[in-house]
Amino acid sequence: MGTWGVGIYQNDISADVKEDYIAKLKSGKSDEVALKEILSEYQEDMEDIDCKYDFYFGLADTLWKKGRLTEKIKTIALQLIEEDRVSQRWQTERIRYERSKVLDKLKVQLEETMPEYKKIPVHKPYVLGWEEGDVYFFQIKEKIESYEKYLGWYALFYVNKIYLRDWNVNGVADEVADVYFFLTKDKPESIDALRTSKRVCFHIGKTGNRYQMHIYESSRRNRPKDLTLLGKCDGIHYPLNNSSKGGHFCWSRVDIREILYGYENQLKLDNED
Repeated sequence: MGTWGVGIYQNDISADVKEDYIAKLKSGKSDEVALKEILSEYQEDMEDIDCKYDFYFGLADTLWKKGRLTEKIKTIALQLIEEDRVSQRWQTERIRYERSKVLDKLKVQLEETMPEYKKIPVHKPYVLGWEEGDVYFFQIKEKIESYEKYLGWYALFYVNKIYLRDWNVNGVADEVADVYFFLTKDKPESIDALRTSKRVCFHIGKTGNRYQMHIYESSRRNRPKDLTLLGKCDGIHYPLNNSSKGGHFCWSRVDIREILYGYENQLKLDNED
């Protein structure tokens, strides 16, 4: 586990404890169950001579801010604050002084009246609304630096596979899609446009060229406003050197640029044949 500063969350353990605990609440677990699971999952860290400080400080701070700090966790954290001031893991006088200021602040906080209990919204499994075999298209409506000539062109994607993965919240399986992109100058009018559009190769590699992308979403707001279902395709065939690995696609401007970059990659490959 890494430590990169004297702050409460400037280490892997405290940051992970905070994220994991809140994720359990977002997945719908009760306060009691979430805390019980955290204490069980981090048992080794709780007993480690150094890691115990980061575990309890991160947990106590998170519980306090969410209005859920128990007397037991509070008592342990306050005791460890005094121990950590003279801990051998802080190797110089200056670093111990900086850490002590952080601990002073945490101690004052934990001894103050806790904030009101904060309700944590439960995350519902995200549904894409697509089906395997679907083909969608949208228009490139903004100029992308170095790729201005593609303004007004159309990008298509074929939904190859839909599966479940913990993406937004640990413990909650959301739908994720593996897709293949294509690019064409002419507006697609039917599913036949897949045959006349050029596939997009996102990466040319020695062990295989990457055509596949994983689409991860937490909402549909970032999708192109003109995203249109073109139809359903029984399947598409890709070169034998198609890598099974895929990148992450989230509808950002950078991602759209990657489509255009990948289109020109495919032009290079076609010229080599």
